[in-house]
Amino acid sequence: MAEYDSKIHDMDNISIEDVIDVKELKGILNCFVLATGLGAICANAKGEPIIVPDEYEGQCPFCKIVRSDPEGLKRCNQSMSYAGRQAAQLGEPYIFRCHAGLIEFAAPIMFKDIYLGSISCGPVIMWEWDEIALQEFLNLTRDLNINREALVVASRQVKMLSSRNVQAAAQLIFIVANHIAKTGMLTLQYRKELNEQQAKLAEAIFERKRAEETIKALEAKAQVSIYPIDKEQELLSRVRLGDRTGAKEILNDLLGDIFFRTAGNMDLMKARILELVVVISRAAVEGGASLERLLGLNYNFISELSQMNSIDEVCHWVVKVLDIFLDTVYETKKVRNAKSLGEALKYIRENYNKDITLEDVARKVYISPYYLSHLFRGELNITFLEYLTMVRMEEAKKLLKDTSLSIVAIASQVGYEDASYFSKVFKKYVGISPAQYRKNL
Repeated sequence: MAEYDSKIHDMDNISIEDVIDVKELKGILNCFVLATGLGAICANAKGEPIIVPDEYEGQCPFCKIVRSDPEGLKRCNQSMSYAGRQAAQLGEPYIFRCHAGLIEFAAPIMFKDIYLGSISCGPVIMWEWDEIALQEFLNLTRDLNINREALVVASRQVKMLSSRNVQAAAQLIFIVANHIAKTGMLTLQYRKELNEQQAKLAEAIFERKRAEETIKALEAKAQVSIYPIDKEQELLSRVRLGDRTGAKEILNDLLGDIFFRTAGNMDLMKARILELVVVISRAAVEGGASLERLLGLNYNFISELSQMNSIDEVCHWVVKVLDIFLDTVYETKKVRNAKSLGEALKYIRENYNKDITLEDVARKVYISPYYLSHLFRGELNITFLEYLTMVRMEEAKKLLKDTSLSIVAIASQVGYEDASYFSKVFKKYVGISPAQYRKNL
C-alpha cells in the first residue's frame, strides 16, 4: 500500500500498469481484434508493446519482419511513441503512416495531464495495391537487414480499409482508451483515499497513545468514561447539515479514539463502530434522509461489517457508510428542492398576468423568499424576475400573432399596465419592438 501511495505523490513515476486493469484491457483488445481483424496492442510512453491480446501475436507478418532488425524495432517503437503523443496533444485519435509506409492509428492513455502510453492499431493500407505501393515499402525499408522476398509476400496480407472504416476504428479505440484512463483514475483515487484515511487514523492513534497516561489518571480519578461525546454530537450535527468534509474530519478522530479504547480487539471495535453507524443514520434521517431506505442500508451494512477481519478494512468501510448516508441526505434535499421549485414555476405560469412578486410565490409554496431566490439561482441560473419576464414575453409573442389585439391589450394580458414599459422590456428580451415582431410575422 505504501508503494501505491508513493506513486500517487510522485507523478513522474506513474506507469500504465499503475492505473489500468491489465486483464480488462486485454479482454477488450481481444474483442476488438476478433471483431475487426486488425491488430491492436497497448504500448508504453516509449512505444514498447506491454499488453498484447491473446488473439493477436503482437505484429502482423509484415511488422514482424521489419521488427526482426534492431533498427526496424527501434523505428517501430519511435513511430508508436510519436503517434501516441500527437494524439495526446490533439485530444483525438491520431492516424499516421509508420516509418515503413503503412497506415496505423493511436489513441492516448492519460492520467490527468500525464501521457502514459497508447493503444495502437493497424497496420492497414487505404489504397489499391499496386507495384508503386510495393516499391515504396521496399525503398523505406531498404537499409534494414531483413528478408526482402518475405517482406513482399507479407505485404500482400496487410488489410485494406476505406477512409471511413479507418476513422471508425480509430474512434473506437479512442473511446476504449478514455474508458481505461477514467477507470484508472478512479482506482488510484480510491487507493489515495484509503491511504489518507490510514494516515489520519495512525495520527489519531499516536495522539491518543501520547496522552495515555493522562487519560488513565483522569479515568481513575473520575471513575467515568471520557468517550468524546462532544465530538460525536458535532459529527451528528455535520451529518444533519450534509457537511461531508467536516463530518469526515471528526469521524477520523472518533475512529482513533475507538481503536485506542478497544486495544485492537476486532469484535469490540466492530461493536463500537456499529453503535456509531446507528447514531449517524439517525442523524441522517433528521437531516431529511428516507427512513425506509436507511433501514435497508443498515441491514446491508451490518452484513458487510460482520465479514471484515482487518482494522484498515473496517475504517475504510465506515467512511464509505458515512458517504452513502450523506448522499442520501443530499438526494432528499434535492428532491424537496425540485418539488418546491416545480410548484413555484407552475404558480408563475398560471399567474404571470397578475402583479405577482417573489414574496407572493414563496408564500404559495410555503418557503421563504430568500430560499426561493436561492433555488432560482442555484437550479436555473436565473433570477425570479428573469423567469417571470421570460414567461410573459413568450406569451406576448403568441398573442402578437392575433392582429385583432392591440399592443396595449397584449401588454395588459401579460401583466403590464404600462404599454410603453412593456414595449421596452419586449425589445430588450426579443431584440425588436412588438410592432416590428408582428410585422415580421
